[in-house]
Amino acid sequence: MRNTTKKVVSSDGTVERVPVDMKRQLNYNIANLLNKTHLNDDGFPVFHTHASVYPDYIAMNNEKHMFHKTQLTALGFYTFDRSFDNIHGLYNAIYYNDVRLLKKYKEMYAGIKFVIGPDYSMFDNSWPQENESRLLKIRIIMLWFIFEIGAIAIPNVVYLSAEKLPHIMSGFEECEIFCFSLKGHMRYAVERNRVIELVKYITDNTAVKTMLVYSVCGKDENALKLFSYAIERGIDVRIVDNTLRQRNINRLEGMA
Repeated sequence: MRNTTKKVVSSDGTVERVPVDMKRQLNYNIANLLNKTHLNDDGFPVFHTHASVYPDYIAMNNEKHMFHKTQLTALGFYTFDRSFDNIHGLYNAIYYNDVRLLKKYKEMYAGIKFVIGPDYSMFDNSWPQENESRLLKIRIIMLWFIFEIGAIAIPNVVYLSAEKLPHIMSGFEECEIFCFSLKGHMRYAVERNRVIELVKYITDNTAVKTMLVYSVCGKDENALKLFSYAIERGIDVRIVDNTLRQRNINRLEGMA
């Protein structure tokens, strides 16, 4: 994008030329983040997520009072899309470089040590352009947390179809940590099989060493069965505590 200036005449008649923020004028503000990283052949930024310590709790984006429940709490977005991707959401604040909103979000998320890539809803029978847009949004928000908050950004594993997995996970191949959500994926066999397929793909095609699991199941052994392929190959699989998991565990204990 070339540099552009405009002529400004002051009250005393002095004329000078001042720079025009073309990124802002043309709504290319996301370039401020993308220019700080390397883009792969798909046009996605390349991530190298690794850590020596791991989250021990996942707080949802709508649980502000839980953001710092522990010293290693991670921020997750396993809620309805509209709760985090609305007209005043973080992505729009970044996209339009809304200074007021960005200040609000920096204050809200200050001190967050881990963030899990937003779990945008995508469907294989939806418009491919919309899915592509959401794949980029995930990465833009992750970059914002890295550069503006100083958080470790952990990729969230997304599924559309087996043949699209290389593109969906593009840019995350060198990451050593991934997060899987089992919310809504335990009841039906077809959903469980998708998780098993995802686990195998990530194990075989990335540098993964640790898999974090957002599970709301009251019985960890049921969830861990889906990760047997990774566990057998030495991958560290960790079910991370969260509000819904605790609620379901307490309910099961109460029924015992």
